[in-house]
Amino acid sequence: MPANTGRTHSKYVKFLVDNSSGVLTDLTAYTNTVGAVGLTYDLQDVTSFSDSVKNVVQGQPVGALTVGGPIDTVVITHMQAIVGLNVPLALDIRLGIRQAWDTEPQFGLTMSATSGYLCNSFMVDPVANTWTATFDVFGPTAPAWGNAAEA
Repeated sequence: MPANTGRTHSKYVKFLVDNSSGVLTDLTAYTNTVGAVGLTYDLQDVTSFSDSVKNVVQGQPVGALTVGGPIDTVVITHMQAIVGLNVPLALDIRLGIRQAWDTEPQFGLTMSATSGYLCNSFMVDPVANTWTATFDVFGPTAPAWGNAAEA
């Protein structure tokens, strides 16, 4: 079986996000928790307007993402600079399949002047020695699945 097929392990997941200068930065070494990745669409029931089978219409998607890991000065400095920054950021989750990521699945969004992710929350828990950050989609472009790195 080729290395990029089959099941995988979380050790092959990479987390990258822009720094305050707009440079995509690999924070995988400081991250041990990546929440569910993907889009969830609002659904509106339209059964009363349709056939006898229950029907829905898709609304707008939500692509929020929560990541976290052990406290480290590198990640604290990085996150402090981008949390609350009202500037779109590129974000990339790379899922290596049985090997380090090459061209396997990835989920993310390349930033532009009007689209990207915003870091809306950065919390440090000194008792648990962990950090957590929440990212939300900003602008009209939704993040997407692909196999090419975000820029």
